[in-house]
Amino acid sequence: MTFFVALMGCEDETYYPPGLYGYQVDRLISGGEDKVWELAGLEVDGQTQSIEGCANAVELHVYQGTTAIDVYQVTTCEVPDTLYYGEMTASEAGSSASNTNVFTDSLLFENGEVNYVIVKEVTSLRLKFDRYIGGVKSTYQWVAR
Repeated sequence: MTFFVALMGCEDETYYPPGLYGYQVDRLISGGEDKVWELAGLEVDGQTQSIEGCANAVELHVYQGTTAIDVYQVTTCEVPDTLYYGEMTASEAGSSASNTNVFTDSLLFENGEVNYVIVKEVTSLRLKFDRYIGGVKSTYQWVAR
C-alpha cells in the first residue's frame, strides 16, 4: 500500500496539461510568432516574493525565428536589463513508437545563459515553470500579454 501512495505522490509533480507534443508546447509559448509574457507571480525556495514596484517589472519575450525560438527575460523599469535564456526547444520523449515527440517536462536552451526550466503549466494564456540557480528553486508564473 505504501508503494501505491508513493506513485500517486510523484504524479502531482507532472506538468499540466499532459499529452502535448513538443511542437505544441513551442507554439503555445511563442504564439507561432512573437509573444510577450508578464510576470504574475514569483516564489523563491517556496517563499512568495513581492512583484510590486519597479524592480520586478519583468517580461519574458519570445521570438519565433526561422530556425529557433529565442527567449529573453527583460526588466522593463528605470534601468532596463536583459537575460538571454537562449534558443528554446521543448523536451520530447525518446524513440518509443508510442511516445515519439511527446513533451516530457522541460524547456531546453542553447547558446544562452539558462540551460533548462521545468514546466509546471503551459497554456496559451499561462506559463509556470521552475528555474534552479545555484541550488535555489525559483517558480515563475507568467501571463500572456
